[in-house]
Amino acid sequence: MGRPKILMLTRLFPSKEWPTLGTFCAERAKALARHADVRVMVPTPYFPRWLPAAGAWRKWALVERCGQTAEGVPVTYPRCLSIPKCATWSQGVAMAWSVRREFDRACRGWRPDIVDGHFAFPDGYAAVQLARRLGCASLVTCHGSDLLNYPPLVITNSMLRWALRTADRVIAVSPALHQRAIDLGCLEKHAVFLPNAVDTGLFVIRDKQACRRHVGLPTAGALAVCVGYLIDRKDQAILVRALAELVRTGHDRPRLALVGDGPNRNRLQDEVCRLGLEEAVYFAGQQPYDEIPYWMGAADWLLLSSHYEGWPTVYFEAMACGRPVITSNVSAARDAVCRDDYGLVVEPNTPEAFARALAAAMTRPFDAAAIRAYAEQHSWDNWAQRMLDLVREVLGSRHR
Repeated sequence: MGRPKILMLTRLFPSKEWPTLGTFCAERAKALARHADVRVMVPTPYFPRWLPAAGAWRKWALVERCGQTAEGVPVTYPRCLSIPKCATWSQGVAMAWSVRREFDRACRGWRPDIVDGHFAFPDGYAAVQLARRLGCASLVTCHGSDLLNYPPLVITNSMLRWALRTADRVIAVSPALHQRAIDLGCLEKHAVFLPNAVDTGLFVIRDKQACRRHVGLPTAGALAVCVGYLIDRKDQAILVRALAELVRTGHDRPRLALVGDGPNRNRLQDEVCRLGLEEAVYFAGQQPYDEIPYWMGAADWLLLSSHYEGWPTVYFEAMACGRPVITSNVSAARDAVCRDDYGLVVEPNTPEAFARALAAAMTRPFDAAAIRAYAEQHSWDNWAQRMLDLVREVLGSRHR
């Protein structure tokens, strides 16, 4: 079998207007493109350029129609009707219609062997619909929020279950999601656990003081870094309050750098002021992806206080930099941070528990080389080989 033709279908993928959106999907495309003929379709919310708009809607209107990655992977951004606060099931219908309408124009005679939809709904639903129209195989990859948010919605639930039941394989990025997909109707023999990976060439061990100078932070003292959108699900307020708890209980407290932006930024800044932590918390804002390794390298630990995650790539990005992870016990946390040598899993997800974990971490050394060696097992090269084996298995089964 030659190089398989793979069409990746996902809402989350970088563009000129959203350069850091869905970087994990971009990494997947990059890894697969070394071994397969890969193209990407990114259904993008439609908004007329001539209408006045601000914020996210204005940026969606300016997203390019087509482009390519640095590795030469063709990417198209077909417009898709997306009405806020409208019936969720309609997003699946609109996306499926959009990609069917745009496929021939975008791909110009190219036909995939397999369509790979990222997130079970609406992307996975649209991917399976398109694959059936083209007569090719389909994959659905579940990343977490898709199997949490959509099942309670009646019509959406039926569409989601149909996609999981109909796809040739359903990939889950954590053991918990693997079981959840089966519970929602995927055949057990079609469910596959394949976690996300890390770019071990970009994320490497660097000198801590040099990294702090690079990002403009003081070189002395302990530093915790949190990388992620400032949203309710990530709940960085827990980390801010953990610093206040350390002060209250007479412990040393590290500085905290919040790398990322989002709707909760003003609320978090107000909380920092209320607790008198202006000198302790640094808001770094959104950073280019290739700057994230320097923030990781500047840290003593990566912190994550999410209420829900799938298999966070950020765990292994930090560990590839030789930095331990301190994370709330959600989903795959104990599977990913599987030994105390690699970090600490915090339970319950409260400021007090995070304060205790930080106090403990400040009194013990971590072996950066051992943490790095563990992360190297989860390289994108290893992931790509497993993914290609799966693609060939699916195509071989359909041929037989």
